[in-house]
Formats: sequence, structure tokens, C-alpha cells
Amino acid sequence: MTKHPLGLSIVLLLLLGPGLHADDSVGPYIGTLKSTEAHLLYSPGKEAVTLRLTVHDEQGTKVATVDSRSESEHDFVAKFHVVGLTAGTTYRYQIEKIEAGGATLVAGGTADFHFTTVPADRSGQVLNVAFISCVNDSTDSVWQQMANHNLDLLCLGGDTPYADTGNLTDLRNKHRHLLQRPRLAVLGKSVPFVGTWDDHDFGLNNANGKNAAALKTNTRRAFVEYRVQDQYGSGDEGIYQKADRGAMEVFLLDARWYSQTGPSPVSPNQSTCYGNEQWKWLLESLRSSEAPFKVLLHGQIWQDKKNRETDDMHTYYAERDALLNFIKDERIPGVVLVGGDIHVSRYLVHPQRVGYDLHDFIISPGHTSVIPSLNVYHQDLEWSRVQPNQFLIMTADTSKTVPTLSVKFLDKDGQENLVKTITYYQLTAQPETGIAKDLRGYWSFDGDTKNRSQLGSRLDGQLNGGATVSNQHGTCGGALQLSRSDSQYLTVPRSMLDDNASVYTVSGWIKPAWLPVHGSADRSFIMESNVTNHCELPNASRSGYAISVGLRACGDAEKINLQLFTETLVPQPVGSERSPSTKSQGGFDCLLDRSLFSGWTHVTVTFDSMRLQLFVNGKLARTHPLPIHGPIAETGGLVIGGHRAGEGRNFDGMIDEVAIWNRVLSASEIDAIYNNGTVVALLSGL
Repeated sequence: MTKHPLGLSIVLLLLLGPGLHADDSVGPYIGTLKSTEAHLLYSPGKEAVTLRLTVHDEQGTKVATVDSRSESEHDFVAKFHVVGLTAGTTYRYQIEKIEAGGATLVAGGTADFHFTTVPADRSGQVLNVAFISCVNDSTDSVWQQMANHNLDLLCLGGDTPYADTGNLTDLRNKHRHLLQRPRLAVLGKSVPFVGTWDDHDFGLNNANGKNAAALKTNTRRAFVEYRVQDQYGSGDEGIYQKADRGAMEVFLLDARWYSQTGPSPVSPNQSTCYGNEQWKWLLESLRSSEAPFKVLLHGQIWQDKKNRETDDMHTYYAERDALLNFIKDERIPGVVLVGGDIHVSRYLVHPQRVGYDLHDFIISPGHTSVIPSLNVYHQDLEWSRVQPNQFLIMTADTSKTVPTLSVKFLDKDGQENLVKTITYYQLTAQPETGIAKDLRGYWSFDGDTKNRSQLGSRLDGQLNGGATVSNQHGTCGGALQLSRSDSQYLTVPRSMLDDNASVYTVSGWIKPAWLPVHGSADRSFIMESNVTNHCELPNASRSGYAISVGLRACGDAEKINLQLFTETLVPQPVGSERSPSTKSQGGFDCLLDRSLFSGWTHVTVTFDSMRLQLFVNGKLARTHPLPIHGPIAETGGLVIGGHRAGEGRNFDGMIDEVAIWNRVLSASEIDAIYNNGTVVALLSGL
């Protein structure tokens, strides 16, 4: 029987199975695309040859040719950079091997090998971008599912691949193996892909720029060889870059290369994550971005993992919060966050964090291994899913009058597990002036317990133990009425302050019917924040009292102690490679005449990470320097008329006009609230 060479090749492919190649070729893969440029990658296998990329328009006219060499110096990977193209145009391409005898087609040449340049106009687009992290051979079914979603860009969010080595040969083999997965290769010939790294493709678990310093040169070299982008960090350092696709710009951040290598550009007493050069690039790029939607992507998550590892942005909270404050202060619209790493998919909403709600998506794992223990409490968590083979698709639609961003959590079967649609208007800061600026919670108690800040019903109060609200008897209308003997109090179920907020102000009126008795150990709490664990997940703090205002007896029979506590983060020094710890600070005492509380008394507390200040009836009564400076620790909801456990040490009497700001009010603003008797008198537009 005569054996045909083509038939033999087919038989070999079948015998080798879908995970292996009959040759050692890679690609072709499309990388960074711009309006008039394209970057492509191809390796013919372990041979040094000249390769020619030819690009045709849809009418078959040749528009460009680029030659490149697959040299051993770069593991036989050839890169092609095509210029002079037309924006928003689809092109076909092919790659030939150039030898003395002529040209031999090695890839492309058919309709499924194509790319489309970025349109010149950001409006009128429907752009589909996929995000994934944590992949291995068990991700094959996900690549296959992605092919059903008309993708315009694929973003690899780290642990792609699991290298876990600094050996250059091993690194190259693992990168090559990933790009040889047949179902990923099908995507790569027409869907551009870009990526960043996380700890495992940076060399080892929990890797940072300090503990993996000896591996960095090789891990970066292999990464650069097997990605085809227009930027890889700055010079020979880092791998950060951005992909501007018109309707959306994706900022692929490098949270590994510079981490722990020196002081932070925003806090010289803490370690950096991004490093000085990347920090400058990121701020300048965000400020100049014209894309309606902007995605900040890196491998690690933006919160605390709550395990023994330190590769999360909670460890670098100074830079994280400085970045988010920059977005807020510069009024940059359309920003969302994406992270990976933890083998759990999660969705968080940080209320009004950047002048609008900040949506935070964690997409992991793309493979089949999950880590349930990392699905932990966070004050802003809205949804989570501990399942394998997950990926995310964002669709930016700028063809509508008000552009929208639709986000879908999907799995290998195409099941839509969570779908969120956010309008551009919802990702745009609205003007806030005067006393309304950064007002996060406001309960007037005029006949109900509704929150009257822009955070709305999320913060509506819940009466406990038979507590009531009147339509009269308050400072300017109704009031919350509480009986200590009946253990009455009010709870607010969700957070109102930023995660690890560096500032806050809390204000309210109180009219006690009872004060702690002189000589007793009695305490009566006006309010205290707490961790509600609304999501009923592990590793929630049992304290959370960043806000704590209460009354207790003191040594003077004529006075009462208006006492404050707070709970803050304790920053770690440069190079420590540790996460911040927490510290309870207080009690801070202020002795006031008992007679002061015979009627309505206005109490305000401000916090600025360095001190607590207490104002009584509009005037500064006491300044309490904090022994350790730091933003607040983990918190959640609020108890009004009780301490964080609710029952016990309850307030007796009436409380009215409670308000919380995510900023420090000025002395004149506090005095104005006192003189007007109510916050609402000073508000406009609420």
C-alpha cells in the first residue's frame, strides 16, 4: 500500500492528539493592533530562516510585505511589524519561508487568517474583549468556547503560563507549549492577544521584584519572545503596556517587576508595587486617554487575599489608593478594574470610590483548579463563583447615544453566570459641591430610616429590638428613639466608607435620657462601625470599629467621658515583604460637663489617618493624635445607638441627623451644620 505524505501527516496528528504538534511551529499570532499598524508573531520551529509576511486587502490587493528572521537568539520566534495600513480595515495575510529556490507558504493564505485595524472613530463601535487568567492544558475547552463570541481582543491576565522557574530553556518551552495549544492557536490567527504576568510566569509563587530578583532577566526575556506587543515596560525593565482599541483602552499593568524593590513614589516609608517609571507612565496615560472605557488589568487582585501571601494590592494600599484618588481628582471617566490569580471569580462594587461606583472584576481560573478558601469577605463584594474554566467578556458599545459596557462572566459551556451592563454616564463623576461633596450616608430620621445620600437604599437603616422613629421631637423633624433597657438600636447593613479610607467625618445630634452612672463601668455607645459579613464568607474581621463614639463614666462626678476609638492599618517598612497589620487605637478621652447633655447636643468626629478630632456643638473640643498613623482597617456596616455587636452598652434617648462623609469637613462646615440644626438645610440637589 502506497502511503501518501499528507495522509501520514493527518494520521500523526490524530495519534498525537489535540494537545501536541507534529512539528514545533508556533502561530501565527496577532498582537498589538493600531489604526495603521499591526504586530504579528510566528515560529517555524527550531530552524533559523527568513520569513516573509504578506498582507492583502479584502479585494486581494497586496498592501505590504515584511521580512523577518527566526533566529536561535530569540528561540526561533520571528516578529513582524506592518505599517502604512488603513484604519478600520480588514486584511488577510500569509507567511512564507524564503529560500534560495523561492518562497514556500507555511501559514495563512486563507480567509480565516485575517485582522482588522483599529477604527479612527471611537464612536459607532461594538467591541468584544475577553479576559482570562490562570491557564494550562485544561483550559482548551475555554479557548474553544471563546471562538463563539466574535472577539476583537484577548487579554491574558497572568499565570499564562505557569512557568515557576528562572531557567531560560524551561521558560521558553512552557511559553511555546501554551501557544501551541491548537484551540488557542485557532483564536490567535485572527484575534489579537496581549498579556501581562503574575507570580508563576514571573518565576515562582508569591514572586515579587525582590524575592525573584535573580529570575527577572530570564522571565522577561521569555515573555517578550512569546508576546508580540508594541511596548514591554520601559527600556529593559518591566512588561507594562496598553492596548487602545478605540471604544476601550486596556492598561496591562506590571505588578511584579518593581514590587518591593524600593520606596513607593507616593509613600517613601512603604514599598512600591509599580515603580517610579511605570507610575509616571500610568498617570500620564490615564490622563491623556480618550477611550470611553478604560480597563486597569493586572494579575493580582486589588484587595486583600487574606492568606499568608502578600501579592495583592492591599499590601501596596498606598499606591492603590493614590491611583484611585488620582482618577477621582482628575475626573477621569470610564474606569473599571480587572484582576485574577486567586482561582475564584468575584465581582465587587466600590461605591463612589472614584467619583462614581468603581466596578471591580476578578476572573479566575481559566483552568480546572479552584481555591475555595480565597473566596473571602470584603465589604464591597457583590457576587462570587468558585468554579473551574471561567472567563470574562466585556462588550463596549459606542454605537448608542449613551455608550454601554456589558460584562459577562462565562464558563467553558458558554453559560452566562453573571451579566452586568453599565452606562458611560454611570462611570462619569457628577458634580458635588458644598456639604454634599463626598457625603456617603445621611439618615434624617424624619419618619423613616432611609438613607438620603446618593448611595441610596444600600444604606437604609434597620430597626432592632422595637426601636422607633418619630415624625417629631427631633432637632428639625423626626428622630430615632431608643430604649437601653430594651436593647434597642439601628443597623446599617453595608459599608459607606472607602476600603481602607484615609479620611472620614461622622456627625449627629444626641439627646440622652440616661448617662452612665458615676463610679460604674457602664458604657453607652452613640455609634460604632462593624463588619457585617453580608456575604457570609470566611476571614471577616470581628472588629471593624474604624468609627467608635461612646459615653462612659469618669473620675469626676460632674463630668462624662465622650470617648473615641478607631482601628487602622499599620504600614510595613520598605522591603519588608509583609502585608500591613491592624491596630486598635484609643480610647481617647474627652471629659465634658454632664449638664451639656441635658438637651440636644451636636457631636462630630473627624479622622485624617494622623489624628481624631472631636467637635461638640460646632466647636473643636479635643484633638487626639494617633500613636500610629494609617488609614482605617477593614469595616462594613454601622450600628447607631449601640456598639459593633448591637446589643449591650446601648444608648438611651434620641439620636438624629446622622451623616458620614468620606472626607474631613472643615471647622466652618461643622459649625454651619450645628447652627442650621440639620444637614439637609445645607444640601443642594439631594
